[in-house]
Amino acid sequence: MAGTTPDPLAQPVALPAPTTCDGPPDDPRLRAVGVLLTTASLMERLLGAAIQREAGISHSMFEVLLILSERPDGTPMSRLSGGLVLTSGGTTRLIDRMVQARLVTREPSADDRRVQLVFTTEHGRRTLATAAAAHTRETDRLLHAALSPAEAAAMVDALDRLGRQARAELPPLR
Repeated sequence: MAGTTPDPLAQPVALPAPTTCDGPPDDPRLRAVGVLLTTASLMERLLGAAIQREAGISHSMFEVLLILSERPDGTPMSRLSGGLVLTSGGTTRLIDRMVQARLVTREPSADDRRVQLVFTTEHGRRTLATAAAAHTRETDRLLHAALSPAEAAAMVDALDRLGRQARAELPPLR
């Protein structure tokens, strides 16, 4: 059709050849990381689009609501920063937007007034339920339609180990 742009998600992603490495451009280590990062980026875009369309929030806001759902007694801002792998400033801006959207509230801790605790509002809990349903449907469509249950379980185990190793090596964000 003239005048339409092709869907970038439908196009294969070509990774540029590195300018320097200790292996050839077809080195399986390069391919492994390229496939991992490209797939993660595509999945995040597709899941984020479904969450935005159905719940009206960003994927980052969904992640915050998930973290908060585990601690109804409030979550310190510093814990959110670490869980989201964001700087404290980035977390503050995200929480500010969520307060404006009435998804969360922020209050000083009764034990230490220097600590800000974040709580989910009733509106935030309803939004989380809508977003989680959209995320689950999209995950079923994208992931579970492509992989067997055994393949999906093996992938989760491998990615969990990889993520724990990477997190242990990542310096704290400020």
